[in-house]
Amino acid sequence: MIIGRFGSISDSKEFMHVYQNAKKWHCDCAVVYFLESSSTKFAAIASKKVGKAVIRNRSKRLLRSAFYSFGNELKDGVYILIAKAGLEKLPYDRIQKSLKWSLKKVNSIL
Repeated sequence: MIIGRFGSISDSKEFMHVYQNAKKWHCDCAVVYFLESSSTKFAAIASKKVGKAVIRNRSKRLLRSAFYSFGNELKDGVYILIAKAGLEKLPYDRIQKSLKWSLKKVNSIL
């Protein structure tokens, strides 16, 4: 797992560019956006619809952990994962399996 190679997305223009041009896939736990790029960036998002702050942070931590477990298999590009409500109640292995399936669907796994 290579965690250090992922940059972060902080500019709203970059988020909008990814939302408009990226491949998108819905799964049980999240919505996955992937846009091929020369640099590798990542963002995990949980809106207030997911729950209060503790639940949102837990959901983002679970998504990050599952995403980083595929670190060596991923193509370079921009990834945005948006947590869905109820994610924190799912077992970790189901989150990981669902996320891997979604990443395959957007052609981001080598």
